[in-house]
Amino acid sequence: VTYARPPSEAPTALNIGEVVEQAVVFCAHVLEECGAKVTQAFEADTPQVYGVKAQLVQVLINLITNACHAMPLGAGQVRFASRALGDGRLLLQVSDNGRGIPEEHLKQVFEPFFTTKSEGQGTGLGLSIVRNIVEQHRGEIRVSSEVGRGTSFEITLACRAVAPEAPEPPDPEL
Repeated sequence: VTYARPPSEAPTALNIGEVVEQAVVFCAHVLEECGAKVTQAFEADTPQVYGVKAQLVQVLINLITNACHAMPLGAGQVRFASRALGDGRLLLQVSDNGRGIPEEHLKQVFEPFFTTKSEGQGTGLGLSIVRNIVEQHRGEIRVSSEVGRGTSFEITLACRAVAPEAPEPPDPEL
């Protein structure tokens, strides 16, 4: 549905800390099951981001869930940090201390249906949906990972409204 239909909710100014908190609350059972601790490090004057709250919460739910599946039972850590980039954008970093992603898989993690999970454990759509939502917000997402040490996702989002792109004019030849 995320691919097929644009968001029906209008983007608004959002406190990224509140978005993170809502996602963490929603994932409380998953975090509890794996025994993971959540830490947050936000600058005191973190600017608001502009977006659709439900969709950004969905991004974080997917990242938290994946992190929980990759972390050591009872010793997992998920860390959220943000900082203003000084150019009208905010960087949100979501890191874990899980098993990490092998280098040969890093370029594929955002592809639809790519998964390293066992059959029945995942569809391979989570990170593809994450990238799609971030891009719909005119943002960027990057991943870095070290096997045995963890994974970090960096999401860059606009701190102010971005004018929607004008639709392409119809082709007069058609």
